[in-house]
Amino acid sequence: MVKIDAIDIGTRRLDWAEWALFLDIDGTLLDLAPTPDVVVVPAGLPQRLQSLSDRLSGAVALISGRSLESIDDLFPGGCDAAGTHGAEWRRSGRVEIVGEQWPAELTWWVKGESRHLSGLLLEEKPCSLAFHFAANPTIESAVRTLALTAAALSPIPLKLVGGKNVFELVPAGIDKGQAIERFLGIPPYAGRIPVFIGDDLTDEDGFRTINRLGGLSAHVGSRDTSARYRLGSPEEVRQWLTRLDILIGAPS
Repeated sequence: MVKIDAIDIGTRRLDWAEWALFLDIDGTLLDLAPTPDVVVVPAGLPQRLQSLSDRLSGAVALISGRSLESIDDLFPGGCDAAGTHGAEWRRSGRVEIVGEQWPAELTWWVKGESRHLSGLLLEEKPCSLAFHFAANPTIESAVRTLALTAAALSPIPLKLVGGKNVFELVPAGIDKGQAIERFLGIPPYAGRIPVFIGDDLTDEDGFRTINRLGGLSAHVGSRDTSARYRLGSPEEVRQWLTRLDILIGAPS
């Protein structure tokens, strides 16, 4: 795997202005934090994303495990985005919920069964339930068992996805790859070269979709991945986006 570079991607010279850019948030655009609510958005990053969107005719979307509401708390303005791993989808301000309605009774059951798990943080989203255990990694096995039990009891089909110190129950059939492919079926994304940057296990579906479609996939970090290119850290991602913004805007 080679490191991604804004001037040359591997051995291929590409027209950057013809890209469709898809970006994960936590661990990709933003440095990870102990809990999702204490992440820091670096000064100038929202403006950088808007500049890239303007240069790419609007073909920039955030693809995140966060809910759309949480995305908007970080990046106000109702940008194109897929939230909750693709269960929520927004284009030009229009929001759609993909999949079945989340069973509220299941959340209440999990809350009751998890009271003894010290350090567990339950994050309720419109279409999923996340189990954060960064505060106490020793409970990982117990949390996974609880989540799997909840999935088995659910009145709707759910799947368990894992990440960095988190498990999450999401509707079956939902993933980031499907969300990206849905964007690519409509303007201004259609017909462009898709580029996706992510860091976590839940981004692998996106990488595989991008690879299948002949786009450019980049993993942030050092673990094994199906992505074809690599960036070292969120700071490196932000620097890369700055260089890309300058390149696209430069006179030809």
